[in-house]
Amino acid sequence: MRVHDQLTAALRELEAPFRTLVDDSGWAHASMEGLVLDLGRWFEADPRTRFAPQIAFSVAASEAGRTTGGLYVEGYAWIDGRAQAAAWCAVGDRVGYGPRAEAYLGVPLAPQFCRRVQQRNGTAAVLLSKHPKLLPLLQNGLPRGAVLPGGEV
Repeated sequence: MRVHDQLTAALRELEAPFRTLVDDSGWAHASMEGLVLDLGRWFEADPRTRFAPQIAFSVAASEAGRTTGGLYVEGYAWIDGRAQAAAWCAVGDRVGYGPRAEAYLGVPLAPQFCRRVQQRNGTAAVLLSKHPKLLPLLQNGLPRGAVLPGGEV
């Protein structure tokens, strides 16, 4: 099984218990895993990628701000045979800075959207903080302009 398929299957399994709860409710996404599956793009590491020693949402955001064409991305990475919530800095569809992983599926987020959510919730992570104030994003979807173009679907 391809590593992209493994990550997708793991996220679907994590989303499954929530899917049945929201299928008839009209919510945009069943869970953050579902949101990443619905809106995420694939990113790839290459020889120029600078690997982080650990997953750090705030460092990935800082790197995106300092990198020409940098995108702050939150999503899931396939690390040591399992899906892990992560953030990275991307340039196009390439991981510029982030955790060492076999696959990356994430949502590139607009800086203004990130700042609003981080200030309101007091968290470094924007989508993957498990903060209760994020439930409206699952119910209504992300606001216009929150997702940036970048990567490949």
